[in-house]
Amino acid sequence: MYLVTRAQVRASGIADASVAQELVERTFIEKRAARAACAQEVSMIPRQLESGAFYSLPGYLAGEQVAGIKWTTHVPKASRQGSYTNPVIVLNDMQSGVPTALVEGQLISGLRTAGVSSTALKYLADAEVRSVLICGSGFQAAHQLAGLLPFLPQLREVHFWSRHQEHAQAIHERFAEQLKQRSIAGILHPTLPDRLDFAQIVMGVTSAAEPYLKAEHFCPGHFYVHIGMNDIEAAAIQSFDHIVCDDFRAGVKTSSQSLFRLARTDASIEEKVTLLETLLPQDKGERAVAMSPIKQNKQQKLMFNGFGLPIFDLALAAEALRRLQQSGEAHLSRFDLYGEEVTSI
Repeated sequence: MYLVTRAQVRASGIADASVAQELVERTFIEKRAARAACAQEVSMIPRQLESGAFYSLPGYLAGEQVAGIKWTTHVPKASRQGSYTNPVIVLNDMQSGVPTALVEGQLISGLRTAGVSSTALKYLADAEVRSVLICGSGFQAAHQLAGLLPFLPQLREVHFWSRHQEHAQAIHERFAEQLKQRSIAGILHPTLPDRLDFAQIVMGVTSAAEPYLKAEHFCPGHFYVHIGMNDIEAAAIQSFDHIVCDDFRAGVKTSSQSLFRLARTDASIEEKVTLLETLLPQDKGERAVAMSPIKQNKQQKLMFNGFGLPIFDLALAAEALRRLQQSGEAHLSRFDLYGEEVTSI
């Protein structure tokens, strides 16, 4: 069994935003063909845990002959440097059932979530988009920004807003040189404007306890990408003409995300929902990009909601392991799970 660290995930090459997006898109197509599937997630909330839970998210990838589970926690930070989530990924060979790897999950979670959003942008966003607003400034917001840059070639403005202005300043500074190289202006907002019509794409990527995005923030032409939990109010969701999801039914069963809470009280919202996998092309190539019947346009408002599926984590983890094995990475640790010997390949 292999132990794959964050540094090794980076060394494998899958941390490149375009590579991660391609792997996510391929997994969407496998999901559409029923060759990749998730079981229902199970959450465990121990007694005396004031806020948070432990989650097990299983799935399998028939094409890669990999089954596995993402095991993650959502609990309060132990320190300012700590993380709210602490995922790991276990991979098993589907034929033998033998565990093959334990893989670091935080970086992969960031890559997966950004890769899902980027797939939505690749096929649904207006190719001429010039402005984006990022609401949020944490780990996932940074991954979202890194992930979208390759897929918005005409982008000229990235607007930053965070509930913590110093954090918005930090993410702006982190990406300043990369934006400058693309002639993209970075613009900080000390407060959230009443109208967001200066941005064609709005991304909600915060851990806000209460919604801060209202119906009046949005106008025809907007493409809203929802990554956080409570960023947007129900009335705003109801105002969108189309809602595209990576998954819907599983989210309705368990998720506390804004969309799914609304769906449990207003079943009619499902009439606006389309799964992203159904909008992806049957074949590759530039010709296929314009095939989606749902696209960002000036007359309507479009929303994409990322629920988060473990098959994407499994696909990224399996590909990282495969690449490391092929490269003969000398520091990839391997151990006998049922014994004590430690070796390296």
